[in-house]
Amino acid sequence: MSQWPDTRIIDLLTTELPVLQAPMAGATGSQMAIAVAKAGGLASLPCAMLTPEQIEQEVTTFRQHTGNLPLNLNFFCHQAPAYDAERAEHWKQALKPYYEELGPISMHR
Repeated sequence: MSQWPDTRIIDLLTTELPVLQAPMAGATGSQMAIAVAKAGGLASLPCAMLTPEQIEQEVTTFRQHTGNLPLNLNFFCHQAPAYDAERAEHWKQALKPYYEELGPISMHR
Protein backbone atom coordinates (compact mmCIF):
# COMPACT_ATOMS: atom_id res chain seq x y z
CA MET A 1 0.00 0.00 0.00
CA SER A 2 2.38 2.65 -1.23
CA GLN A 3 0.03 5.63 -0.73
CA TRP A 4 -0.14 5.18 3.03
CA PRO A 5 2.78 7.16 4.49
CA ASP A 6 3.14 5.33 7.81
CA THR A 7 3.11 1.55 7.59
CA ARG A 8 3.89 0.68 11.21
CA ILE A 9 0.39 -0.57 12.03
CA ILE A 10 0.00 -2.66 8.90
CA ASP A 11 3.48 -4.07 9.40
CA LEU A 12 2.64 -4.96 13.01
CA LEU A 13 -0.72 -6.53 12.18
CA THR A 14 0.41 -8.02 8.85
CA THR A 15 -2.63 -6.56 7.09
CA GLU A 16 -2.91 -4.75 3.77
CA LEU A 17 -4.89 -1.82 5.16
CA PRO A 18 -4.84 0.15 8.43
CA VAL A 19 -8.41 -0.97 9.19
CA LEU A 20 -9.36 -2.70 12.45
CA GLN A 21 -12.86 -4.17 12.62
CA ALA A 22 -14.83 -3.31 15.74
CA PRO A 23 -15.72 -6.57 17.52
CA MET A 24 -19.40 -5.91 18.26
CA ALA A 25 -20.69 -8.57 20.65
CA GLY A 26 -24.12 -9.76 19.65
CA ALA A 27 -24.04 -7.93 16.31
CA THR A 28 -21.36 -9.56 14.15
CA GLY A 29 -19.71 -12.90 13.67
CA SER A 30 -17.46 -14.82 11.35
CA GLN A 31 -19.11 -13.60 8.13
CA MET A 32 -18.25 -9.96 8.87
CA ALA A 33 -14.77 -10.97 9.99
CA ILE A 34 -14.25 -12.92 6.76
CA ALA A 35 -15.28 -9.91 4.67
CA VAL A 36 -12.94 -7.57 6.58
CA ALA A 37 -10.00 -9.97 6.32
CA LYS A 38 -10.53 -10.52 2.60
CA ALA A 39 -10.67 -6.75 2.11
CA GLY A 40 -7.27 -6.39 3.80
CA GLY A 41 -8.15 -5.25 7.33
CA LEU A 42 -7.75 -6.85 10.74
CA ALA A 43 -10.78 -9.05 11.34
CA SER A 44 -12.28 -9.36 14.81
CA LEU A 45 -14.55 -11.93 16.41
CA PRO A 46 -16.58 -10.82 19.44
CA CYS A 47 -16.15 -13.80 21.78
CA ALA A 48 -17.38 -12.44 25.11
CA MET A 49 -20.91 -13.78 24.72
CA LEU A 50 -19.96 -17.08 23.08
CA THR A 51 -19.34 -20.50 24.57
CA PRO A 52 -15.96 -22.14 23.94
CA GLU A 53 -17.66 -24.39 21.37
CA GLN A 54 -19.15 -21.40 19.55
CA ILE A 55 -15.77 -19.65 19.53
CA GLU A 56 -14.15 -22.75 18.06
CA GLN A 57 -16.84 -22.90 15.34
CA GLU A 58 -16.48 -19.20 14.49
CA VAL A 59 -12.69 -19.48 14.24
CA THR A 60 -12.97 -22.66 12.16
CA THR A 61 -15.39 -20.96 9.77
CA PHE A 62 -13.10 -17.94 9.54
CA ARG A 63 -10.03 -20.10 8.83
CA GLN A 64 -11.86 -22.17 6.21
CA HIS A 65 -12.60 -18.99 4.25
CA THR A 66 -9.43 -16.98 4.87
CA GLY A 67 -6.59 -19.37 5.53
CA ASN A 68 -4.13 -17.78 7.92
CA LEU A 69 -5.14 -14.10 7.64
CA PRO A 70 -4.82 -12.10 10.89
CA LEU A 71 -7.69 -12.44 13.37
CA ASN A 72 -8.43 -10.68 16.66
CA LEU A 73 -10.46 -12.55 19.30
CA ASN A 74 -12.11 -10.06 21.63
CA PHE A 75 -13.30 -10.76 25.19
CA PHE A 76 -14.77 -8.58 27.94
CA CYS A 77 -12.31 -8.27 30.81
CA HIS A 78 -14.09 -5.82 33.10
CA GLN A 79 -16.29 -6.46 36.10
CA ALA A 80 -19.89 -5.91 35.03
CA PRO A 81 -21.68 -3.30 37.18
CA ALA A 82 -24.50 -4.43 39.43
CA TYR A 83 -27.94 -4.16 37.85
CA ASP A 84 -29.82 -1.10 39.10
CA ALA A 85 -33.56 -1.47 38.38
CA GLU A 86 -34.30 2.18 39.14
CA ARG A 87 -31.59 3.41 36.79
CA ALA A 88 -32.68 0.98 34.06
CA GLU A 89 -36.27 2.16 34.35
CA HIS A 90 -35.11 5.78 34.08
CA TRP A 91 -33.34 5.27 30.75
CA LYS A 92 -36.18 3.08 29.43
CA GLN A 93 -38.64 5.89 30.12
CA ALA A 94 -36.30 8.45 28.56
CA LEU A 95 -36.09 6.36 25.37
CA LYS A 96 -39.75 5.28 25.34
CA PRO A 97 -40.85 7.83 22.68
CA TYR A 98 -38.23 6.44 20.29
CA TYR A 99 -39.28 2.85 20.95
CA GLU A 100 -42.89 3.80 20.28
CA GLU A 101 -42.00 5.67 17.08
CA LEU A 102 -39.73 2.97 15.64
CA GLY A 103 -41.74 -0.11 16.52
CA PRO A 104 -41.50 -3.05 18.89
CA ILE A 105 -38.19 -3.66 20.61
CA SER A 106 -37.46 -6.18 23.32
CA MET A 107 -36.81 -4.21 26.50
CA HIS A 108 -36.24 -7.05 28.94
CA ARG A 109 -33.09 -7.13 31.02
